[in-house]
Order: sequence, then structure tokens, then C-alpha cells
Amino acid sequence: MTQPVPTPGEVSKAHTNSDVDASKVAQHHTLGIQANQASPGDHTHNGKNSKKIGKGINAAFPTTANVAYTQAQIQAIIDALRALGLGT
Repeated sequence: MTQPVPTPGEVSKAHTNSDVDASKVAQHHTLGIQANQASPGDHTHNGKNSKKIGKGINAAFPTTANVAYTQAQIQAIIDALRALGLGT
């Protein structure tokens, strides 16, 4: 038994009240960097086309290389890298 195919107008009307980006479990998502959007296939984690890697992580270590890091600074770097999913 063949199902009837809706007209383009019927499809458009049905999507008028769609759940686009309404939640993480919505059936419809636009592309972007917001919590309820999907990432495009070419995303680079640069903060423009997807979330920036490391955003929101307070690494609390120097941004330039010193002659000698303290044990606490080295541990902060390790912790920050693990928070990004590295080294696990």
C-alpha cells in the first residue's frame, strides 16, 4: 500500500510549528555554535563556526614559556589538557 505524498505546500505548513533548535533532542536543527544547534561538517573549533576549544576553562598557567615551571603550573597544564579530553 502506497502512502500519499504531501504537496510542497502541505510540507511547508507542517513545518511552520517545527521544533527547530528548541532543545538538544529536537528533530530539526540549524547549523551554528549555540547549544541546540548542530555543528557543520567543516567545523574547526575556532570559535566562529563551532565552539572554541578551551573556552571556559581556567587553565591558570602562563601563556609564555618560562625557564622553569613550578610543579603547580605543570599540573595546571596537565589538568587543562585532560579537561579537553587529551591524555585519557
